Amino acid sequence: GLVLFGYGMFRGAPEAFAPVVDIPVPTDYVLGPGDVIQVQLLGRTPGAYTLAVNRDGAVDFPDLGPISVVGLTFDHARQLMQERVAQQMIGVSASITMGELRSIRVFVLGDVEHPGSYSVSSLSTMTHALLVSGGISPIGSLRNVQLRRNGDLVAALDLYDLVLRGDNSNDARLKAGDVIFVPPVGPQVGVDGEVRRPGMYELRGIATADELVSLAGGLSPAAFPRGATLERIDERRERIVEDLDLSASEGRTRVLRAGDLLMVPSVLERVDNAVELVGHVFRPTRVQYRPGMRITDLVPSLRELKPLADAHYLLIRRELAPDRRVVALSADLAQALRTPGSEADVSLQPGDRVHVFSLAPVERPGLTMPGAADTGMEWLESDQAQVQNQQAGRAVGSAGPAGDRSERDLQPESEEEKQAAEELRIALEADRQTVVEELIVELRLQATHDATAPLVRVDGRVRAPGVYPLEPGMRVSDLLRAGGSLAESAYITSAEITRYEVVGGEYREAELIEVDLAGIRAGSRDADLALQSFDFLNIKEVTAWREQEAVTVRGEVRFPGTYPIRRGETLASVVERAGGLTDRAFPDGAIFTRIRLRQREGQQVRELTQRMEADLAVLSVQAAQGGEQSAQTIAAGQSLLAELRSVQPVGRLAIDLPRVLRARPGSPDELMLEDGDVLMVPGVIQSVTILGEVQSPTSLLFDPSLDRDQYIARSGGMTRRADANRIYIVRANGLVEASGSRRWFNASQMQVQPGDTIVVPADIERMRPIPLWSAVTSIIFNLAVAVAAVNSF
Repeated sequence: GLVLFGYGMFRGAPEAFAPVVDIPVPTDYVLGPGDVIQVQLLGRTPGAYTLAVNRDGAVDFPDLGPISVVGLTFDHARQLMQERVAQQMIGVSASITMGELRSIRVFVLGDVEHPGSYSVSSLSTMTHALLVSGGISPIGSLRNVQLRRNGDLVAALDLYDLVLRGDNSNDARLKAGDVIFVPPVGPQVGVDGEVRRPGMYELRGIATADELVSLAGGLSPAAFPRGATLERIDERRERIVEDLDLSASEGRTRVLRAGDLLMVPSVLERVDNAVELVGHVFRPTRVQYRPGMRITDLVPSLRELKPLADAHYLLIRRELAPDRRVVALSADLAQALRTPGSEADVSLQPGDRVHVFSLAPVERPGLTMPGAADTGMEWLESDQAQVQNQQAGRAVGSAGPAGDRSERDLQPESEEEKQAAEELRIALEADRQTVVEELIVELRLQATHDATAPLVRVDGRVRAPGVYPLEPGMRVSDLLRAGGSLAESAYITSAEITRYEVVGGEYREAELIEVDLAGIRAGSRDADLALQSFDFLNIKEVTAWREQEAVTVRGEVRFPGTYPIRRGETLASVVERAGGLTDRAFPDGAIFTRIRLRQREGQQVRELTQRMEADLAVLSVQAAQGGEQSAQTIAAGQSLLAELRSVQPVGRLAIDLPRVLRARPGSPDELMLEDGDVLMVPGVIQSVTILGEVQSPTSLLFDPSLDRDQYIARSGGMTRRADANRIYIVRANGLVEASGSRRWFNASQMQVQPGDTIVVPADIERMRPIPLWSAVTSIIFNLAVAVAAVNSF
């Protein structure tokens, strides 16, 4: 994959390299047939003549006759003609210059792109002819371009002198009939790595490693010459690798041979004498380590931190010599700045990487904090999930989800994408979750049976719950700092630690330890217990603490709006706080929705959709031999499935609002409220809606003299697919009256009321192969009625 050095000079169209002819002619230029001489006479008989050198090598000078100039240099011919004018034309002098130059034909042969005969200017050189012929092919030699004249070798051109040093002294001028011959390329060697011009180079004679590095422009500043290697094919035709120290004379004078590849590695990226500060700071930096250096030397003031930086938990990643084992420490910068040089002012070591976190977490879709959703002891073994989280966190520069894109596709292309990726990278360096995850993965990977992973977990009412590294001498207060300190809802009197210990190497036991959280906050050392690997600290929540909950009352109440609620408050209480119902209220048509019910409805619809899709797939296989009727059944089922996919869960709870408002405390009719509940009380409703298998689904003005069948008749009557035995009515309050119920034959219950919806379902006997279809049609109609009622507000 290395570039062949020097061949790039021939890229481009041949006409772009035509020699320039309007330049001063050198005095040693030899005249020949076809050249043109410009003569201007001055004195008694002025005149101007254009004289061409004829085939005999002479010019016909007016009044002087033929003058032979063939084989003469231009300077000699000019002197000769000026002397003839002065001798034969008394009182006249001559000014002589060159006009158009003759063309000559030369041959370019050998390993060139387009060998053949070419007509070039008489001032052309070897390089001009090579460029006109398209240049040297990749198998041609750049270091031994030969110029042959009359069968003899006249000159040899090394193009490396021209390309590397700008030396064109050997670029001989051509004569008519010259032959430029390019032999095959000579021995080639490669050089790669930390050199200025990696590539394949052609050798000329005996060459050393030092000469090859010189051809490649020398070593780069990041080169590690002592670690160079030489790959070559030995006498047994096997590829071998040899160490080569380019910093020693023995390595530099190593003789090369064809096929060698010199590899020059770079110095290690690791900086051993530095301490690095990254994260939520104004100036991420890497500074030189000084003996006795502490955290306050690296961060001398809180003004170095960006707003919303966590000054109480700075995470330090450290590698211990000689095995580079990773350990984690933390520092309370605020405390260290108050007492410089104290135990809180942590001593640093070379290679430490100090992370400053932001109190605001970075949103990363699809990623979860290790252990955040685990229960029991599963978090102790969740290595794979954490590795996936770490890899996903590193891949966020993309700007979006990776999918099946290649690594090259994930690289940002535009300047805006590059800037966005860089901003995200800086943000992730300040994100507690990202940095801790990566460090936890390292700690887990170096854990063994005899040395468990030093990890602890904090959960409950802290700002950043999750798994954290166990530091040497770590206590409960240190883990609270790691977790972002206590949340405002934390129970500050006590907490508990669940400690897991392996007994006799056979089984693991859990021990529950009570923690005096109030004592820790008061500064008691005895209360601040030391932690062990896999300790689980749980911070309790204040009794009856909840985020502010509220419900919304809309429609025909005196004071509609959003009302905060207390625990256990009822709907009747909130309606009373809203001033009660207005005179225009229609309480029998009240709509009550709840978030939890909407989520449950959505889950049920998804499950029913999946079951119906599976049934349709089975029916499709069976219908391959079922004929036209089976095909029609499948088409109907697919249409029904499409309707099911488009329904929107509402979360309506059917209630009898007047009955709820009359309920006494403790009565079963009392409705306890939840956060997000919405009560909508409509005004007077004067319509009845007919849906389903009727000729014209519509809404009609309520008429107390009409019964159910008469309303259906006014909507055009039932279709042939209608099931007359399963007609039901959805009351304005959401309750359903079915024709199969015992109460249907009571005249008072059969009466259609304002706001009711009459649903005429399809005859499922026509689609008997799938028993779910009855439930599907009911869900579709009921949700449609609920959505229509809600949208009316």
